[in-house]
Amino acid sequence: MANTDNLIGVRNLGIAIADSLIGSTTPKTPQILEVTGQGEVNVATTLTDVELGIKIQGKTATEVQQLVAQRSSAVVDVLQKLGAQELQTTSIQLNPVYSYENSTQTLTGFEGLNTLEFELPTTQSGAAIDKAIQAGANVIQNISFTASDEALQQARLQVLSEAVKDAKAQAQSVFSTLQLTPGEIIDIDINSDDNPRPSPLVSNLTADRTFALASTTPIIGSPQTVKASVSLDIGYSPNSAGTLASATDNLIGVRNLGIAIADSLIGSTTPKTPQILEVTGQGEVNVATTLTDVELGIKIQGKTATEVQQLVAQRSSAVVDVLQKLGAQELQTTSIQLNPVYSYENSTQTLTGFEGLNTLEFELPTTQSGAAIDKAIQAGANVIQNISFTASDEALQQARLQVLSEAVKDAKAQAQSVFSTLQLTPGEIIDIDINSDDNPRPSPLVSNLTADRVSTTPIIGGSQTVKASVSLDIGYSANSGVILDLPLNGLQQFA
Repeated sequence: MANTDNLIGVRNLGIAIADSLIGSTTPKTPQILEVTGQGEVNVATTLTDVELGIKIQGKTATEVQQLVAQRSSAVVDVLQKLGAQELQTTSIQLNPVYSYENSTQTLTGFEGLNTLEFELPTTQSGAAIDKAIQAGANVIQNISFTASDEALQQARLQVLSEAVKDAKAQAQSVFSTLQLTPGEIIDIDINSDDNPRPSPLVSNLTADRTFALASTTPIIGSPQTVKASVSLDIGYSPNSAGTLASATDNLIGVRNLGIAIADSLIGSTTPKTPQILEVTGQGEVNVATTLTDVELGIKIQGKTATEVQQLVAQRSSAVVDVLQKLGAQELQTTSIQLNPVYSYENSTQTLTGFEGLNTLEFELPTTQSGAAIDKAIQAGANVIQNISFTASDEALQQARLQVLSEAVKDAKAQAQSVFSTLQLTPGEIIDIDINSDDNPRPSPLVSNLTADRVSTTPIIGGSQTVKASVSLDIGYSANSGVILDLPLNGLQQFA
């Protein structure tokens, strides 16, 4: 039995040595790297969709419905004169209102709500919202932005190109670390996301000032993001250890003769099931952030919807002007809200006024963001919603390639430890699978800064973590009793 095992070992080792010099004459299982590249493009939006409403409370259903109808007609007339497109009714509601006292439900009146949706160029939407509120609208439900069909189609093609470039860069990083030679692209899979509208903003204004209000509600459209991924299956082979072309024929003859002699002695010519080690390496890199994204707002309460909207518009305009002068980038409206405020006494709901909230988002270098926040508060902002930090695109891309290299090194170290402990001989890398995480923004910091400051608010950016994993399937064989100081094909990868 011991002699047979030795013969098997000599046979397999001889085949491996000959194949490393002349190339195997037996068809090999394709060696494939699987990699997915990501692409993302922001498209400037030019159109704004607005959904606003008329909400009324009264004693009887007839009274409420008549008042809602009158105001709705006035709002529709204003929007039609302004050239609103896609104007349509989105809901009509009429519901009883009850009070509850001593476990008894009592009807106190009715509440009606009609909502309308329309589309206008973003430069006109702020003034249109103000006019609609003057005509009787008192609720802003949603605002969203969209790009033209032509711009979206161009972005879809651009984002696919970016995804392919990303996949190629990842593959090159892994091949370089493992000292492998890339081959043909065997398979391509395209995953294009639908082009979603930006998340609806609960009311958003940022237009030119052309109407009669003291200040038009400013609305700045946010970009529309188009994403895609492209998966590539790329063949590869180990770098050649050098060949002796003039001796090829002799080597093939010796190889085949050795196989025949060994098989006749051990009585086995059936190929063995491949022996494979599966290992996954992890990589993680922390990238220093240099940019700060800030979302702040202007919140106002008042007796009437028109009064509140005018005050919010005035303060929003002042804040926008300050931020533009400071060179804020990516300045955009992220929400516009206008809602009735009720009091509840003796289980009775009473309308007491309205509350409006406009929020803006912008980006600045972290070293400038604290002073910008202070100046925005001085100009009228009184709510800070979120603060988050991000690294530059160039730093993140460099980190993504670095983290793949780290993951490969980790997988190799794990494999070497197992092979050494089990006294196994590593062979070729049969399959490679790359799993690159998206680059998440750091968790947003919830801020509550609302007071004037004598000194600048200090802002210290955190780091952004980029992670990836690489899975390797590595062939191996048991160590034989004969050891030659000649690397097997692929063994040099673990030197």
